[in-house]
Amino acid sequence: MPFAKCDGRRVSYEAGGREGLPLMALLPPGASGASIWRPVASALRDRFRTAAVNPSGYGETEPFAGPAPMTIRDEAAAAAAVIRAESPDGAARAHVVGHSYGGTVALVLALTWPELIGRLTLLEPAPYPLLREAGETAFAEEIEGRNRDFIAAVRGGGLDDAAMEAYLDYFNDRPGYWRGLDAETRSRMLALPERLAVNLDAVERLKLRPADLAAIAAPATVIRGGATDKLHARLSELVAGAIPSAVLIDLPGAGHMMTLTHGPAIAELLWATA
Repeated sequence: MPFAKCDGRRVSYEAGGREGLPLMALLPPGASGASIWRPVASALRDRFRTAAVNPSGYGETEPFAGPAPMTIRDEAAAAAAVIRAESPDGAARAHVVGHSYGGTVALVLALTWPELIGRLTLLEPAPYPLLREAGETAFAEEIEGRNRDFIAAVRGGGLDDAAMEAYLDYFNDRPGYWRGLDAETRSRMLALPERLAVNLDAVERLKLRPADLAAIAAPATVIRGGATDKLHARLSELVAGAIPSAVLIDLPGAGHMMTLTHGPAIAELLWATA
């Protein structure tokens, strides 16, 4: 597994496709590492050099050590380090693809290091503070409450299978979603609650306004699940509406966790929007 260095930390990522192809950086959703992108990366290996990034504490990426709490900018810096490692001469700009939490990281990456971005594809990005800034108070209070409850459960030592079931069923607007996942996926997710809590805490502390996204000049596509919940559907609209170049596309039948369920369809969209 290749590594990049970011502020003294080792950042791991999974590379695919041959060197010299256009570079695509893949940023995973919360409670997920680079491995979630394997079906997509495999389908694109003849078209792209892919670099699927392991966020802080996932895979062999070293956890963020502080002393201050981790921010989304810290995660974006790690992704930037991977892009630089894959383009040491600085000649290539990456097509950055981020899902949910990874989409939030991709937005901050594009705002902070625009010189690294050739194109953005955002799969239901989750910059939840944007809801309140846009006046969507009911949605903002709903997700803030859910995230606060989850973080408190994890840090109070009370997270178990039932708590994760309640959280993911809500997130996907589908009762029974958690039980429909295979046992291996559920077991893997139950090993990641503290890391997910760190991710959610970083998102909740993000300062981001719709007007900020107007500074993103790279071509952008926002992919929304055709069967997603109302909150993430609205948030996708807000992000797409705030980025000047953005196009909003619906992926039929997909819910919020689309990288787990619609890998081949996502790969087709990425091929088409390249």
